[in-house]
Amino acid sequence: MKSSVYGAIYGAFVADAFSLGGHWVYEPSEIKERFPSLEGFYNPMTSYHGDKKAGDFTHYGDQCMWLLESISLEKEFSLASFSSRWKEYMSEYKGYIDGASKTTLENLNAGQTAIEAGSSSQDLSVIGRIAPLALLYGDEQKAFEDAAVLQAKMTHNSPAVLETTRFFSQLLYLVLQGYTPTNSVLAMLEESHDEKIKTWMKTALASREHDTTEAIKSCGQSCNVSGACPSALHLILKYENDYAEAMRQNVYAGGDSAARGMVAGMILGAFNGLEKIPQEWIASLSNKERIEQYIGLVYDRK
Repeated sequence: MKSSVYGAIYGAFVADAFSLGGHWVYEPSEIKERFPSLEGFYNPMTSYHGDKKAGDFTHYGDQCMWLLESISLEKEFSLASFSSRWKEYMSEYKGYIDGASKTTLENLNAGQTAIEAGSSSQDLSVIGRIAPLALLYGDEQKAFEDAAVLQAKMTHNSPAVLETTRFFSQLLYLVLQGYTPTNSVLAMLEESHDEKIKTWMKTALASREHDTTEAIKSCGQSCNVSGACPSALHLILKYENDYAEAMRQNVYAGGDSAARGMVAGMILGAFNGLEKIPQEWIASLSNKERIEQYIGLVYDRK
């Protein structure tokens, strides 16, 4: 399982860094004109990300790194530790601070607990943050789901996001056990009683034969789970055996490619394994040494 766990974590981080160049550009033609061949990391096209440069993370990837750091240094997942670390880093953060983070930080500063402080945001972005939890709970489904939902609730305390977080934690768990993403989704479709999530799965399954840019435009390019969830599932199911092509097509589709990409990246990284993620992309991550250090600290204790 080690290659799959590493694949999930690096799959999410690489996806975020790979998306930085075209992130939040909603016109696909502009992205394709700027990056006619996506073979690595690029500086951001927009001004949203401040002084971020090729190989860096967006604010999504940075928060995923803070969770990985907390897990590694605390030797466990502790919401209190993670929220304390998150608050410290976010208070001095120089990158983009989204609405969910602003609200959560204000609430924490006002004395609310980590359980109480979350915003009502319905953004998919928090779900890609769950990948590091695979280090602890890759073979414990309920513990994985509960921890994933708990860390999401800290910043995104809305029913839609919490339900979607549980869904993707279930999907990641099944893939870590060796099931294909397609077979996992089909099994979950049979067992699910949530009509909204069932619709998302059916939409994604049907979209596999469609052009990715058009499919994602139809589902939704933005970060809201109602569109971003089936869009991420489209990437997972259409490019089940090709992590790199999924990442390219994700960026070319435009919009909130970083949030969508992290979710697809962790699932495809877990399924295909660390070895199938382009090694030159991993080597170009600005935080590669920190990621290696933190993952190693957890695995050395096992």
